[in-house]
Amino acid sequence: MTEDGLLQTLARNPDPGALRVYADRVLEQGNVHGEFITLQLNRADRGHAPDDREETLRRDVLEPALKEALGSTLTSCRWEHGFLAEVELEVDDKPLEALRVLVQRAEARLLRRVVLNALRWDGQGDLTPFWASLRQHAKFPRLEALVVNVGLDLGHPHIDGPIVIGQVEPLYAAYPALRVLELHGIEHTLGKIDLPELTHFSASRLTLDAIAPLVSAHWPKLEELELEFGPAGGEVDPVFGPLMAAPMSPCLKRVKVKSPWPEYFRAALPKSPLGMGRIVEV
Repeated sequence: MTEDGLLQTLARNPDPGALRVYADRVLEQGNVHGEFITLQLNRADRGHAPDDREETLRRDVLEPALKEALGSTLTSCRWEHGFLAEVELEVDDKPLEALRVLVQRAEARLLRRVVLNALRWDGQGDLTPFWASLRQHAKFPRLEALVVNVGLDLGHPHIDGPIVIGQVEPLYAAYPALRVLELHGIEHTLGKIDLPELTHFSASRLTLDAIAPLVSAHWPKLEELELEFGPAGGEVDPVFGPLMAAPMSPCLKRVKVKSPWPEYFRAALPKSPLGMGRIVEV
C-alpha cells in the first residue's frame, strides 16, 4: 500500500497498529516524522512524560517546518500519536491560505480541532469566501471541532474589531460530522443548519436574524447551546417567542443565553420548551 493509501486508512481508523505501519514506512524513507509517531505511541502505552528525543523532534524539527510552511498565522498546535490533533491560527482579512497548505500535509491528516482567532483589518474581513471555498478544497477527514474566536487587537490602529462570520451554510455540507461549532464574530448568516452529529453550538453578537435558522436547525444530538444576542429595538417577547418555544434537540441538557434583557430570560427561559428540564444560564 502506498503512503497516501496508508494515510487514507488512518483517516478511517487510526488504530495503533496502522499508525505503527505508517511510522515504519516513512521512517524507511528517512523521515523523522515516523520516529516521532513511534515515540508518542510508546509514551501513550507507558503513560510517561515526553522524553528528550520526542521533545527535540517536536520543538526543533516538526513545528519549525510547520510554521515555515504556514507562515506567522500559526499560534499553537497539539500533537497526539505523532499527528496534529489541534491547531490555532490567526486570521485577518487575508484568505485562509494556511488551512489550504495544512490540509496537504501528512502530519495534519488526523486533525480534529481548528481554532481561528479572527479580526477585521482596515475595514476588510469576511469569512464568507472561506466557507464557500470548502466545497472545492480537500478536507480534514477527522475534523470534529471548529471554533472562530475574536482575536486580540492590542490597540493596533488598523484593526477594526471582530471578523464578519458571513454565510456559514457551505460548512454544513463540507463537514457534516462536526461535533463542536463556535462562531464568535459579527454579521452571522447561518442559513439552513444541518449538523446531525453536533453536540455543542456557541455564537456571540447575534442579531435577531439568527432566530429563524436556530429554530429550524437540524441538530438532533445537540447537548449544549450558548447564544449571545446584541441589542435590538421593539418588544422582547414577540421577537424571542419562536426561539423560546423551540424544543431544539431531545439531547439538549444546557442552555445559556446572554443578552441585554437578562430579566426576561431569567423569568421566561426556565418555563419555556427550550429551557424546561434543562440547565439554564442567563
